Amino acid sequence: MAKQVENLSLNTAEQLSKRSNFAQEDSNATLDEQMDYKRYYVDKNVLVAMDAKSFGPNSIQPNIPYHIDEGRVLMVTNGSLHVIINLEEFHIKQQTLFILVPDSIFEVLGWSDNFDMQTFSFKDLPIFTSLSKHAVLPLSDDQWLLATEYVQLLWHVAHQQPLLPDSVTHLQTSFLLELKRIADTAELLRKKMATRQDVIFRNFIELISTHGLHERKVEFYADKLCITPNYLGDVVKHISGLTVMQWLTRYIIQKAKVILRYSDAPIWEVAEQMNFANPSFFSKFFKRETGLTPNEYRNQ
Repeated sequence: MAKQVENLSLNTAEQLSKRSNFAQEDSNATLDEQMDYKRYYVDKNVLVAMDAKSFGPNSIQPNIPYHIDEGRVLMVTNGSLHVIINLEEFHIKQQTLFILVPDSIFEVLGWSDNFDMQTFSFKDLPIFTSLSKHAVLPLSDDQWLLATEYVQLLWHVAHQQPLLPDSVTHLQTSFLLELKRIADTAELLRKKMATRQDVIFRNFIELISTHGLHERKVEFYADKLCITPNYLGDVVKHISGLTVMQWLTRYIIQKAKVILRYSDAPIWEVAEQMNFANPSFFSKFFKRETGLTPNEYRNQ
Protein backbone atom coordinates (compact mmCIF):
# COMPACT_ATOMS: atom_id res chain seq x y z
CA MET A 1 0.00 0.00 0.00
CA ALA A 2 1.21 3.50 -0.73
CA LYS A 3 1.97 5.75 2.20
CA GLN A 4 -0.81 8.28 2.71
CA VAL A 5 -0.62 11.70 4.30
CA GLU A 6 -3.67 12.35 6.40
CA ASN A 7 -6.17 14.91 5.25
CA LEU A 8 -6.33 17.98 7.47
CA SER A 9 -9.85 17.24 8.61
CA LEU A 10 -11.17 17.47 12.15
CA ASN A 11 -11.34 13.68 12.35
CA THR A 12 -7.67 13.15 11.51
CA ALA A 13 -6.64 16.15 13.63
CA GLU A 14 -8.40 14.54 16.57
CA GLN A 15 -6.59 11.27 15.92
CA LEU A 16 -3.24 13.06 15.75
CA SER A 17 -3.88 14.83 19.04
CA LYS A 18 -4.72 11.57 20.80
CA ARG A 19 -1.44 10.04 19.60
CA SER A 20 0.74 12.98 20.63
CA ASN A 21 0.74 15.33 23.62
CA PHE A 22 -2.38 14.00 25.27
CA ALA A 23 -0.89 10.51 25.60
CA GLN A 24 2.12 11.96 27.43
CA GLU A 25 0.21 14.07 29.92
CA ASP A 26 -0.48 13.27 33.54
CA SER A 27 -3.57 11.09 33.54
CA ASN A 28 -4.55 12.66 36.89
CA ALA A 29 -4.48 16.22 35.53
CA THR A 30 -7.74 18.10 35.22
CA LEU A 31 -9.15 18.98 31.79
CA ASP A 32 -8.20 22.64 32.32
CA GLU A 33 -4.62 21.67 33.18
CA GLN A 34 -4.42 19.42 30.13
CA MET A 35 -5.76 22.12 27.80
CA ASP A 36 -3.43 24.76 29.23
CA TYR A 37 -0.56 22.37 28.54
CA LYS A 38 -1.63 21.59 25.00
CA ARG A 39 -2.98 25.04 24.10
CA TYR A 40 -5.36 23.47 21.60
CA TYR A 41 -8.68 21.68 21.58
CA VAL A 42 -9.98 19.45 18.82
CA ASP A 43 -12.92 17.12 18.38
CA LYS A 44 -15.31 16.24 15.54
CA ASN A 45 -16.94 19.68 15.79
CA VAL A 46 -14.15 22.20 16.19
CA LEU A 47 -10.42 22.87 16.32
CA VAL A 48 -9.10 25.83 18.33
CA ALA A 49 -5.32 26.28 18.58
CA MET A 50 -3.79 29.14 20.52
CA ASP A 51 -0.24 28.92 19.19
CA ALA A 52 1.76 27.35 16.38
CA LYS A 53 3.78 25.18 18.72
CA SER A 54 0.66 23.29 19.76
CA PHE A 55 -0.88 22.76 16.34
CA GLY A 56 1.14 24.26 13.52
CA PRO A 57 4.64 23.44 12.24
CA ASN A 58 4.62 20.31 14.42
CA SER A 59 1.78 18.83 12.37
CA ILE A 60 2.29 20.51 8.98
CA GLN A 61 5.34 19.75 6.87
CA PRO A 62 6.76 22.26 4.37
CA ASN A 63 6.53 21.69 0.61
CA ILE A 64 3.64 19.26 0.92
CA PRO A 65 0.16 20.25 -0.34
CA TYR A 66 -2.66 19.69 2.14
CA HIS A 67 -6.34 19.42 1.43
CA ILE A 68 -8.61 21.17 3.94
CA ASP A 69 -11.94 19.45 4.46
CA GLU A 70 -13.38 22.09 6.76
CA GLY A 71 -12.71 25.81 6.64
CA ARG A 72 -9.94 27.43 8.68
CA VAL A 73 -9.28 30.91 10.01
CA LEU A 74 -5.60 31.49 10.82
CA MET A 75 -4.17 34.60 12.51
CA VAL A 76 -0.45 35.32 12.27
CA THR A 77 0.37 36.67 15.73
CA ASN A 78 4.13 36.88 15.23
CA GLY A 79 6.71 36.55 12.46
CA SER A 80 5.72 35.60 8.92
CA LEU A 81 4.51 32.67 6.83
CA HIS A 82 5.24 31.86 3.17
CA VAL A 83 2.41 29.80 1.69
CA ILE A 84 0.63 28.81 -1.52
CA ILE A 85 -3.17 28.85 -1.26
CA ASN A 86 -5.06 27.42 -4.23
CA LEU A 87 -2.10 28.21 -6.55
CA GLU A 88 -1.56 31.78 -5.27
CA GLU A 89 1.61 32.56 -3.37
CA PHE A 90 1.50 34.77 -0.27
CA HIS A 91 3.99 36.19 2.23
CA ILE A 92 1.76 36.65 5.28
CA LYS A 93 2.99 38.94 8.04
CA GLN A 94 2.06 39.64 11.63
CA GLN A 95 -1.44 41.03 12.30
CA THR A 96 -2.77 39.37 9.16
CA LEU A 97 -5.64 36.92 9.12
CA PHE A 98 -6.29 34.46 6.32
CA ILE A 99 -9.31 32.31 5.60
CA LEU A 100 -9.16 28.91 3.93
CA VAL A 101 -12.57 27.94 2.61
CA PRO A 102 -13.56 24.24 2.68
CA ASP A 103 -11.84 22.10 0.01
CA SER A 104 -8.88 24.47 -0.25
CA ILE A 105 -5.41 23.21 -1.05
CA PHE A 106 -2.50 24.94 0.63
CA GLU A 107 1.23 24.34 0.80
CA VAL A 108 3.58 25.91 3.32
CA LEU A 109 6.88 26.96 1.75
CA GLY A 110 8.41 28.23 4.97
CA TRP A 111 8.04 30.36 8.08
CA SER A 112 10.24 32.70 10.09
CA ASP A 113 11.94 31.45 13.25
CA ASN A 114 9.61 33.55 15.40
CA PHE A 115 6.44 32.53 13.55
CA ASP A 116 3.35 32.05 15.67
CA MET A 117 -0.36 31.82 14.94
CA GLN A 118 -3.81 31.14 16.32
CA THR A 119 -6.43 29.20 14.39
CA PHE A 120 -9.90 27.75 14.49
CA SER A 121 -12.00 25.60 12.18
CA PHE A 122 -15.51 26.10 10.86
CA LYS A 123 -18.02 23.93 9.02
CA ASP A 124 -21.75 23.68 8.35
CA LEU A 125 -22.37 27.36 8.99
CA PRO A 126 -25.33 29.33 7.57
CA ILE A 127 -24.90 30.09 3.87
CA PHE A 128 -24.89 33.84 4.47
CA THR A 129 -21.52 33.55 6.21
CA SER A 130 -19.83 31.75 3.32
CA LEU A 131 -16.95 33.15 1.31
CA SER A 132 -16.55 32.10 -2.31
CA LYS A 133 -12.75 31.86 -2.10
CA HIS A 134 -9.80 32.18 0.22
CA ALA A 135 -8.94 35.60 1.60
CA VAL A 136 -5.82 37.20 3.08
CA LEU A 137 -6.73 40.18 5.25
CA PRO A 138 -4.22 42.57 6.86
CA LEU A 139 -6.20 43.94 9.82
CA SER A 140 -6.31 47.33 11.49
CA ASP A 141 -5.59 47.51 15.24
CA ASP A 142 -9.32 47.55 16.07
CA GLN A 143 -10.07 44.65 13.71
CA TRP A 144 -7.17 42.64 15.14
CA LEU A 145 -8.37 43.24 18.71
CA LEU A 146 -11.86 42.05 17.77
CA ALA A 147 -10.50 38.93 16.04
CA THR A 148 -8.32 38.14 19.05
CA GLU A 149 -11.26 38.48 21.41
CA TYR A 150 -13.34 36.08 19.30
CA VAL A 151 -10.61 33.42 19.32
CA GLN A 152 -10.14 33.82 23.07
CA LEU A 153 -13.88 33.38 23.56
CA LEU A 154 -13.89 30.26 21.38
CA TRP A 155 -11.01 28.93 23.44
CA HIS A 156 -12.86 29.49 26.71
CA VAL A 157 -16.04 27.90 25.37
CA ALA A 158 -14.00 24.85 24.33
CA HIS A 159 -12.94 24.48 27.98
CA GLN A 160 -16.55 23.87 28.96
CA GLN A 161 -17.22 20.15 28.90
CA PRO A 162 -19.32 18.61 27.63
CA LEU A 163 -18.86 20.94 24.70
CA LEU A 164 -22.01 22.69 23.46
CA PRO A 165 -21.80 22.58 19.65
CA ASP A 166 -24.53 25.22 19.27
CA SER A 167 -22.51 27.71 21.32
CA VAL A 168 -19.48 27.13 19.11
CA THR A 169 -21.56 27.45 15.93
CA HIS A 170 -23.09 30.75 17.02
CA LEU A 171 -19.66 32.17 17.88
CA GLN A 172 -18.21 31.00 14.57
CA THR A 173 -21.17 32.43 12.67
CA SER A 174 -20.79 35.83 14.33
CA PHE A 175 -17.03 35.92 13.74
CA LEU A 176 -17.31 34.79 10.10
CA LEU A 177 -19.90 37.49 9.44
CA GLU A 178 -17.44 40.10 10.70
CA LEU A 179 -14.68 38.63 8.56
CA LYS A 180 -16.95 38.42 5.51
CA ARG A 181 -17.72 42.13 5.89
CA ILE A 182 -13.99 42.92 6.00
CA ALA A 183 -13.26 40.60 3.06
CA ASP A 184 -16.12 41.99 0.95
CA THR A 185 -14.94 45.55 1.58
CA ALA A 186 -11.37 44.64 0.62
CA GLU A 187 -12.61 42.88 -2.55
CA LEU A 188 -14.67 45.90 -3.62
CA LEU A 189 -11.63 48.14 -3.14
CA ARG A 190 -9.44 45.70 -5.07
CA LYS A 191 -11.88 45.64 -7.98
CA LYS A 192 -12.14 49.42 -7.93
CA MET A 193 -8.36 49.80 -8.09
CA ALA A 194 -7.75 46.88 -10.48
CA THR A 195 -6.29 47.58 -13.90
CA ARG A 196 -7.30 45.68 -17.02
CA GLN A 197 -4.15 43.61 -16.63
CA ASP A 198 -5.13 42.70 -13.05
CA VAL A 199 -8.52 41.47 -14.27
CA ILE A 200 -6.92 39.42 -17.06
CA PHE A 201 -4.52 37.80 -14.59
CA ARG A 202 -7.27 36.92 -12.08
CA ASN A 203 -9.39 35.40 -14.84
CA PHE A 204 -6.38 33.45 -16.11
CA ILE A 205 -5.80 31.89 -12.66
CA GLU A 206 -9.46 30.87 -12.47
CA LEU A 207 -9.23 29.29 -15.91
CA ILE A 208 -6.20 27.25 -14.86
CA SER A 209 -8.11 25.94 -11.84
CA THR A 210 -10.88 24.76 -14.18
CA HIS A 211 -8.97 23.55 -17.25
CA GLY A 212 -5.36 23.07 -16.11
CA LEU A 213 -5.38 19.28 -16.16
CA HIS A 214 -6.42 19.05 -19.78
CA GLU A 215 -5.40 22.30 -21.47
CA ARG A 216 -1.71 23.16 -21.47
CA LYS A 217 -1.34 25.50 -24.41
CA VAL A 218 -1.10 29.26 -24.03
CA GLU A 219 -3.37 29.67 -27.06
CA PHE A 220 -6.30 28.02 -25.24
CA TYR A 221 -6.23 30.51 -22.36
CA ALA A 222 -5.62 33.48 -24.62
CA ASP A 223 -8.61 32.49 -26.73
CA LYS A 224 -10.82 32.17 -23.64
CA LEU A 225 -9.76 35.68 -22.59
CA CYS A 226 -10.14 37.09 -26.11
CA ILE A 227 -6.55 38.32 -26.30
CA THR A 228 -3.42 37.22 -28.16
CA PRO A 229 -1.05 34.62 -26.64
CA ASN A 230 1.79 37.15 -26.64
CA TYR A 231 -0.26 39.70 -24.74
CA LEU A 232 -1.38 37.09 -22.21
CA GLY A 233 2.24 36.09 -21.66
CA ASP A 234 3.27 39.71 -21.14
CA VAL A 235 0.45 40.36 -18.66
CA VAL A 236 1.06 37.22 -16.60
CA LYS A 237 4.80 37.86 -16.45
CA HIS A 238 4.31 41.51 -15.49
CA ILE A 239 1.78 40.81 -12.73
CA SER A 240 3.27 37.67 -11.20
CA GLY A 241 6.86 37.37 -12.33
CA LEU A 242 6.07 33.90 -13.69
CA THR A 243 5.34 32.77 -17.22
CA VAL A 244 2.09 31.16 -18.32
CA MET A 245 3.83 27.78 -18.54
CA GLN A 246 5.29 28.18 -15.05
CA TRP A 247 1.78 28.73 -13.69
CA LEU A 248 0.53 25.68 -15.54
CA THR A 249 3.44 23.65 -14.21
CA ARG A 250 2.73 24.81 -10.65
CA TYR A 251 -0.88 23.68 -11.00
CA ILE A 252 0.01 20.31 -12.49
CA ILE A 253 2.67 19.55 -9.87
CA GLN A 254 0.42 20.56 -6.99
CA LYS A 255 -2.40 18.37 -8.28
CA ALA A 256 0.00 15.46 -8.81
CA LYS A 257 1.36 15.80 -5.27
CA VAL A 258 -2.14 15.70 -3.82
CA ILE A 259 -3.07 12.57 -5.79
CA LEU A 260 0.19 10.86 -4.85
CA ARG A 261 -0.23 11.70 -1.17
CA TYR A 262 -3.93 11.03 -0.78
CA SER A 263 -4.43 7.90 -2.84
CA ASP A 264 -2.95 4.48 -3.51
CA ALA A 265 -3.43 4.80 -7.26
CA PRO A 266 -0.55 3.26 -9.23
CA ILE A 267 1.73 5.67 -11.06
CA TRP A 268 0.29 4.77 -14.47
CA GLU A 269 -3.17 5.70 -13.20
CA VAL A 270 -1.92 8.99 -11.74
CA ALA A 271 -0.29 9.78 -15.08
CA GLU A 272 -3.60 9.07 -16.79
CA GLN A 273 -5.50 11.31 -14.36
CA MET A 274 -2.95 14.05 -15.02
CA ASN A 275 -3.47 13.67 -18.78
CA PHE A 276 0.07 12.53 -19.61
CA ALA A 277 0.66 10.34 -22.65
CA ASN A 278 2.34 7.64 -20.57
CA PRO A 279 3.84 7.05 -17.08
CA SER A 280 7.38 7.65 -18.34
CA PHE A 281 6.60 11.19 -19.50
CA PHE A 282 4.84 11.91 -16.22
CA SER A 283 7.73 10.58 -14.11
CA LYS A 284 10.34 12.58 -16.05
CA PHE A 285 8.24 15.75 -15.78
CA PHE A 286 7.64 15.25 -12.05
CA LYS A 287 11.31 14.55 -11.28
CA ARG A 288 12.45 17.55 -13.32
CA GLU A 289 10.22 19.84 -11.27
CA THR A 290 10.59 18.30 -7.79
CA GLY A 291 13.89 16.42 -7.84
CA LEU A 292 12.05 13.20 -6.94
CA THR A 293 10.31 10.50 -8.91
CA PRO A 294 6.60 10.08 -8.14
CA ASN A 295 7.32 6.95 -6.10
CA GLU A 296 10.11 8.67 -4.17
CA TYR A 297 7.81 11.59 -3.38
CA ARG A 298 5.00 9.27 -2.28
CA ASN A 299 7.21 7.20 0.00
CA GLN A 300 9.48 9.85 1.50
